[in-house]
Amino acid sequence: MRFLIYWLRLKGLKERMRFLGISLVLLVGLLTITSYSFTQYRQTETNQINSMRMNGAIQQTTIDSWFATRASEIRILANLQTYKNIDLDSIQQNMNFFMKNQHEFEALSYVNKEGIVEFSTMNQIGVYFSDRTFYDEALKGKEYISDVLMGKVSKQPTILFSAPIIDVNNQFLGAVYGTVTLETIDHFMDQFQNGNSGESYLMDTNGYLITDSRFAENRKKLEFKNESEILKRAKIGIESAAVYTNYRSNQVFGTYQLVNNSKWIAVSEIEKNEVLHSFYQQLMVMSVIIFIVLAIGLIGMLQLAKHIEQPIQMLLRGVSRLQNGEYDYQIHYSDLKTAPMELIQLCEAFNQMSQNIHENELQLKQQKEDLAVSNGELEQFAYVASHDLQEPLRMVASYVQLLAKRYKGKLDQDADDFIHYAVDGSQRMQSLINDLLAFSRVGSKGKEFKIVDLGIVLQHVLANLQQAILENGAVITHDTLPTLTADPTQIAQLLQNLIGNAIKFNDASRIPTIHIGVQRVGEDWQISVQDNGIGFDSQYKERIFLIFQRLHTKSKYSGTGIGLSICKKIVERHGGKIWVESEMGLSTTFYFKLPDRGDQQI
Repeated sequence: MRFLIYWLRLKGLKERMRFLGISLVLLVGLLTITSYSFTQYRQTETNQINSMRMNGAIQQTTIDSWFATRASEIRILANLQTYKNIDLDSIQQNMNFFMKNQHEFEALSYVNKEGIVEFSTMNQIGVYFSDRTFYDEALKGKEYISDVLMGKVSKQPTILFSAPIIDVNNQFLGAVYGTVTLETIDHFMDQFQNGNSGESYLMDTNGYLITDSRFAENRKKLEFKNESEILKRAKIGIESAAVYTNYRSNQVFGTYQLVNNSKWIAVSEIEKNEVLHSFYQQLMVMSVIIFIVLAIGLIGMLQLAKHIEQPIQMLLRGVSRLQNGEYDYQIHYSDLKTAPMELIQLCEAFNQMSQNIHENELQLKQQKEDLAVSNGELEQFAYVASHDLQEPLRMVASYVQLLAKRYKGKLDQDADDFIHYAVDGSQRMQSLINDLLAFSRVGSKGKEFKIVDLGIVLQHVLANLQQAILENGAVITHDTLPTLTADPTQIAQLLQNLIGNAIKFNDASRIPTIHIGVQRVGEDWQISVQDNGIGFDSQYKERIFLIFQRLHTKSKYSGTGIGLSICKKIVERHGGKIWVESEMGLSTTFYFKLPDRGDQQI
């Protein structure tokens, strides 16, 4: 199913729902028609074969009964003459009477024990029959029924029935025989014609027709040989009913029965198309009904799919509107009365979620505005406080330095120490106020963003740090730096703080080596400042960006602990991120990402 959906490019819910509905309806229809067709076909076939088997059994009984009756009639005539001396007049009288009162025998004759015809209803008196099979069987005291013979008078196929005449002393006195045409058998077989295309006929075990063919007059009795499959089945003795190709090369349902002591084969056939004609009609009617039902089902499935698609499409539009910032958007589902209850509940849940998001968004917006006002006030306060403290602090520092210059060495040692502490404290206080002022100015006094070549900025930074570089013998390398849209002064301050720290915190046992790396990461430029200095424990990699946080004493390394806080604030103002990786005693690498805004100026 997944491959089919992919192959048909059914990406949308609407297309998939309709495809599923149509596929389901077609599958149900196909299975219904297939099941009905198979069941009805098998039922029609079974019914026809059972009917033909029943007719075949009736044929067999009827024909065998006819043969038994004819043989019995000849036997009765022969038994009437069972006395020592043959009375020819009595024989003639009995035979004439019998011929007048029956319509089956064509002729009756009496043959004496020498094989000479002494009486015949067809004037065969004096004919010698000693070479005939019936006479040989009579000499043995047996009755006889011949194969089909061509009648000399009727020119039609006939059968000879004979019975011996035995006296009371069990002596052979002659025989009575009679010939019968197959007209009655033909009538029997005509009664079992099957429909418009079927027929019933007799043939011998060699396949020669004994009765007429219903459809081909040129197929004469005892001359046309039927070599169809039914003859082979009868000879082998396998299933008597089957579907096969008959002697007219048509597909038929057929059955056979062995009659006349298995000398003949009675066959009944009907063309397959005629048998299945009613089945085809029923199948067509059923197909129309199923098609109508499926059409109604398909319409219902499409309507159901529509009722499912509509709320889902509403939900999809709602999610898209929320994604675009329309947090007050609500789904109007009052018209979806026929939609599934679960989807209605989902729409209600969406509206509640949208309302909650809208309320939270308004609250966050208000908090953001309040925070912006508060931060602005704090920045303004820090700027004003640090700026206003500059003048009194300079005054204090000036007079303390004047005291140190005028009275140093003229007072006792304690006075000199006190004066020194006051001068040092005022100087540190001045540095803290200057740094605090610089920190507050990052957000409030920043310059307009413009296109900046970081390579040129780096040259200015290195020029500013020239003295420190020479004093420490630092080696500084860099990759090709990009051009960015940024505040050039703050970017210079950022690089100067990071490179200055790398020079300051060097390992005295090795030459300071600093590398400024550049890497493109998605839509950002990632810049790194790597040194081989003293490093620090990685547990402090978040703490060092906090204001006034130091990892070393001021006596060992100068500074106020605000430089990295300024760096973080600069990077964040530019929409970037800064972090650090360090190994104690080996190296420290500062990374910061800045977005590439192209030629856009802010």
